[in-house]
Amino acid sequence: MKKLLVAALLCGLLTDLSYGAGFALYEFSGRSTAMGGAVMASTAEPASLAVNPALITELEGTQVQLGGTVVTAHARTTINSPLTGKNETRGLQRDVWLLPNFYLTHKWSDEISFGLGGFSRFGLGGTYKDKNSWYGSKLAYKVKLETFSFTPTIAIKADDQLSMAMGLEAMTIDFTQNSRGFGASDTYEIHGTGLSWGGNFSLIYRPEWAEKWSVGALYRTKVKQNLNGYIHTSTGGILKDPYGNEIVRHSDAKGSITLPDSLSLGVAFRPDENWTFEVGAVGTMWSSYDQITIEYKDTETAPTIHNKKEYKDTIRANFGAEYQFIPKWFARVGYVYDKSPINEHAMDTLVPVDDRHIASVGLGYKGEIWSADFAYAHIFGRHLKGDSNAQFGHRAMKYEGGRGDMFALTVGYKF
Repeated sequence: MKKLLVAALLCGLLTDLSYGAGFALYEFSGRSTAMGGAVMASTAEPASLAVNPALITELEGTQVQLGGTVVTAHARTTINSPLTGKNETRGLQRDVWLLPNFYLTHKWSDEISFGLGGFSRFGLGGTYKDKNSWYGSKLAYKVKLETFSFTPTIAIKADDQLSMAMGLEAMTIDFTQNSRGFGASDTYEIHGTGLSWGGNFSLIYRPEWAEKWSVGALYRTKVKQNLNGYIHTSTGGILKDPYGNEIVRHSDAKGSITLPDSLSLGVAFRPDENWTFEVGAVGTMWSSYDQITIEYKDTETAPTIHNKKEYKDTIRANFGAEYQFIPKWFARVGYVYDKSPINEHAMDTLVPVDDRHIASVGLGYKGEIWSADFAYAHIFGRHLKGDSNAQFGHRAMKYEGGRGDMFALTVGYKF
């Protein structure tokens, strides 16, 4: 019971809406998506609250932005079934996901600015086709995890070259996962919600001695989420495997998960008034995501479940370019190489790609009061061949056909 329950929850928590590296999200605005997230050290916008909050000291008055990103994805997973001895392949349904965001900034004085952002930093979702005839459904066939972060921020302009910011993060989490038991109609659902706190620290440096260059940095702390919820079985009681061992029981439950910290860096170069180039990187300390803890609330004799993960620290590298081709209008392109933290000897059923390549384009308008940004990005997922984790018996597995599309739109207004 312990091993299978943990494996089920682990599987659910390790795939994102666009099937990327781990389950982190980076789609914070139309401009950011168009430039591959390489907007840490270039022009400020209210959405900088999600990328580099120190930039908001460069925004005048009170400004708002509202937007969202629509995400679609497709991939296939193959697993060797011990029941038939054959490899079984299933594809994910082509679901559509929406990642909303909003940002508000206000310049209090020449030195102090305030901001409030709302956006998603982690998320996942996926449902496999023909789940009833697939052995992998015993681990999980459907999962949905949504987080939303509220980030009240204060930014201080130290001098003409350096600005710094500090923000709190209140992150909500809502998780649901569905799996099959060993009976013909046995299924169970794990559900939990929570609210936890984290923080971030950032800076933007524009040296006078190299006026065409600028450097930005952002550190986000770990966020330990404590979830409260339930495990519901289709029978309303205990589900067992063919050997009579308990898999799960119908009960209230609670658990905890530590979401990783990260460090982001960006270097921008502006050769003239029309062109902006930026390169950057995001290091995510996935190794700090070391275990998930689960326990039943109403069964004092049931042991607490601990399970260690085998994720690896990763680097996400990005590049973006922006060109003002006529006054107030901008064309943008971007590229991302997103390294996956997945261990090929600890694969699961709902992370059907390895590393990703992302290519993006976009168009923006910035007037005196209104602004609008649109972006399109395509995800190219690499295949991965290996085996499942110990909880699922080291079954041979393969990911293939991973791809996705993202469409982002952001509208801004200056009061």
